[in-house]
Amino acid sequence: MTKFQPFSFITSVFAKKEFKIYKFTFKKSVFFVLIVCLLIAAGGSGYYFWRNNVAKASNSEKSTLETAVAYTGEITVMASGTGTVVAAKSIDMAFEYDGTVTELNVAVGDKVKKGDLLAKLQTEYTEEEIKAAIANAELALTQAQNELEELYINAESNKTSALNNISTYAKEVRDAQYNVDNYLMPSSLQGMDPIEALDYTKEQLDKAREAFEPYKFDAQENSTRRKLLEQYNQAQSNYNSAVTRLQYQYILDVAEANLAKARSDYEAYKDGPTETELAEANQKITSAEADLASAKEMVSVASLYAPWDGTVTSISADVGEYLGTTTFLVLSDLDNPTLQVSLDESDLELVSVGYPAEIVFDAYPDVTYTGTVTAVDPTVATTNNVNTITAFVKIDKSQIPEGLTFPIGLSASVDIIAGKAENAVLVPIDAIRDLGDGEYAVFVMENDEPVLRTVTVGLTDSTTAQITSGLNAGEIVSTGTTKTTSKNNQ
Repeated sequence: MTKFQPFSFITSVFAKKEFKIYKFTFKKSVFFVLIVCLLIAAGGSGYYFWRNNVAKASNSEKSTLETAVAYTGEITVMASGTGTVVAAKSIDMAFEYDGTVTELNVAVGDKVKKGDLLAKLQTEYTEEEIKAAIANAELALTQAQNELEELYINAESNKTSALNNISTYAKEVRDAQYNVDNYLMPSSLQGMDPIEALDYTKEQLDKAREAFEPYKFDAQENSTRRKLLEQYNQAQSNYNSAVTRLQYQYILDVAEANLAKARSDYEAYKDGPTETELAEANQKITSAEADLASAKEMVSVASLYAPWDGTVTSISADVGEYLGTTTFLVLSDLDNPTLQVSLDESDLELVSVGYPAEIVFDAYPDVTYTGTVTAVDPTVATTNNVNTITAFVKIDKSQIPEGLTFPIGLSASVDIIAGKAENAVLVPIDAIRDLGDGEYAVFVMENDEPVLRTVTVGLTDSTTAQITSGLNAGEIVSTGTTKTTSKNNQ
């Protein structure tokens, strides 16, 4: 194809008309030059248009629609992690007493049955000491029970005594009140309380005695002495009256106090011993009963029995060694092998109790065992700045050959199956369009045109999605578009 050459025409013109230019007049020459300039400008504009449009058109980008065929297959959604064998359950066993191991009937790795005698220990107590401790505890309990019975007896006696005292003190109060009410005080003391009257008459008596003192040895016929003596005697009489009145008041106050005490005692004991007495007595009985129970539990020789079927996984002492009350033996359940599995925290929604699991032990790489998640640790652990979750998987015993035991600490790779579907309609995950509010759709190719269709999405993984309704296997769906560049050289 011949390429466009914008300056070839002008060159040819100059070549053909060259002999005529020399003969042009001045006016004709100027006109000719203008024509030539316009032709040059037109040629440059045409070349610029060709460079920016025709050339671009020959190198344009095109969008290509990518598609995929929905197919029938299997999809599995799972969380993968590493695990180690742990005991399904274990118990730290210890003797209740300090002593020396005298008998050991098992070794590490032995399987035992519930009730089997595992070991014996000679305690620090002799048979005589145990009998004495039991006897002392029984005596203390009897004494405490007797004290409680005596409380009820004493309570009845105290109630009767209180009734008698009420009667006695009620009479004393009545008599004392009568004496107080009917005792005549000198007119000068009327309106005064007993203490006030006593203080006043004492003051008057002291003045009268002081006034009489200078005349007490004078002749009795001395009129001044006789007058002062009369005043002294009157003051003494008034003082005696005040003292008598005070005595009556004292007797009344004491009688009233005794009567109040008698009534209080009656209220305290009318229904039996007081709450405080009963609490103290019952506490003594409880303490004595506990001491007796403890004494009866004391043994000269202690025995250790298996609480359930299991395997002995640890023993901390041998026959003849002295042992405290710390752990002596560990019994573990290895007949129900369990894996402690560590997974990334991002897999938390893929792990739940009841989910099935597939297990491959490093020691048995050619065998895949199955199991079930029995527990998920509610806490997140951090190791080397990585957050992990822990799940426990119980291995299906039916798959384990008889006689095979997985030792504690054995490592394995574990896949926890969160979901699995067979004969499912599957499409690439890129074909799914999220419409919001839990609705999804795909573009289905109909007559070479993409048509939006809502579908129900089931399981999904990083590359594939299950379609449970809205699409059939064999239909073509769009997975997006790609841009392609085509070059058209002329």
